[in-house]
Amino acid sequence: MDRSLTLWKKSQFNLLPNPDASRILRYTDDLRAIISKENCHEAHQEIRSWPDYKISELISLPKLAETLNFVDISFKDESNRFNLGSFKSLGGAYAVFRHVQRVVEEKTDKEIGSDTLRSGKYQEFTSQITVTTATDGNHGRSVAWGAQLFGCSAVIYVPASCSQERIAAIEEFGAHVIQSDLNYDDTVRLCAENAHKEGHQVISDTSWENYTGIPTQVMRGYSLIAAEAIVEYFTRSFREAIPPSHIFIQAGVGGMAAAISGYLWDLMDEKRPTIIIVEPENAACLFASAAEGALTKASGDKETGEIHTIMAGLDCGEASPIAWKILSKGADFFMTIPDDITGPTMQLLAKSPFSDPALVAGESSVAGLAALLMTASHNESRRTLGLSPDSRILLINSEGAMDKALYQELVGEDPNH
Repeated sequence: MDRSLTLWKKSQFNLLPNPDASRILRYTDDLRAIISKENCHEAHQEIRSWPDYKISELISLPKLAETLNFVDISFKDESNRFNLGSFKSLGGAYAVFRHVQRVVEEKTDKEIGSDTLRSGKYQEFTSQITVTTATDGNHGRSVAWGAQLFGCSAVIYVPASCSQERIAAIEEFGAHVIQSDLNYDDTVRLCAENAHKEGHQVISDTSWENYTGIPTQVMRGYSLIAAEAIVEYFTRSFREAIPPSHIFIQAGVGGMAAAISGYLWDLMDEKRPTIIIVEPENAACLFASAAEGALTKASGDKETGEIHTIMAGLDCGEASPIAWKILSKGADFFMTIPDDITGPTMQLLAKSPFSDPALVAGESSVAGLAALLMTASHNESRRTLGLSPDSRILLINSEGAMDKALYQELVGEDPNH
């Protein structure tokens, strides 16, 4: 092991094989109702039609792969999606579009496309619509952008821990931001309660009882990441035209992780990559659910029980039930990592000791890489995960430096430099 990676070798992690996962399990119709090749393709076609759509870059880290004895390590870089800074732009805005489209079609009895809504032709109807959500930052920004794009209003709730920079980024798109004195999960409930009173439409990336349709739309938007990645792998040189063998996916409520896992399960069946779900140890609701064999809240800090992590986008104590439906059988492993590895992993990407391309990654983006570095440092975990010299690893840079002050504190450099 390279001496520059000693820190990850010494760091403690928890790795849990999913007893309910199996390569022989088939993707079922009830899961296809959430995520399927067909319904995701519809979302992909819509999002690709939006102004400024570009395929996010697949960035290879060849020297790190060589150091860890893998064929390839690649990052799907979501930090420039629609200039919103994160993968969330694919989900929230898409769900806003579908809601606004449905309302306007009901009022006009006509089929309405997104280009028509963006033109402002039906502003008399769209201006009466208010969408709302609770967010740690990125999802709220996507909903606010979608509201601006399709002509409605947005009210965004953020938890007490949300930084002023993330709030300002949401307000850029004309949304009204309300900061609660609660944690993320309780802010979700507050948002839903107030939406019911005010007649606003919740556009959430997590689901609950009798609220699944919109979170499903959000997840279908996220699945574009997987669709693009597979095409990018197969358009590389002929010698490397092989899909990833392993995907390390960081998770909050589980929406992105389930979208990618479900899409690839339906697309590739038993040939799909091995999926490792990674969470911060103090906000590990999916790990806790896998350990119990049923949807379970995160246990939080060992001493205080507090659910909190420096990885703001993963600061969730309760998983989305529809995401869990897919991940409970579609994820191969669940893993937790400590917060204190976040800064060093961000630094490793920003200033590679191996002369790989520099990558600006926010604190919620690096959990997958941290997990890879930890597990690749030990023979036992390499064997458990099936990591070998033939492995091709896919990671997701799910956000850029959305909190620049925190990035500078953790990395020691201005992200713009």
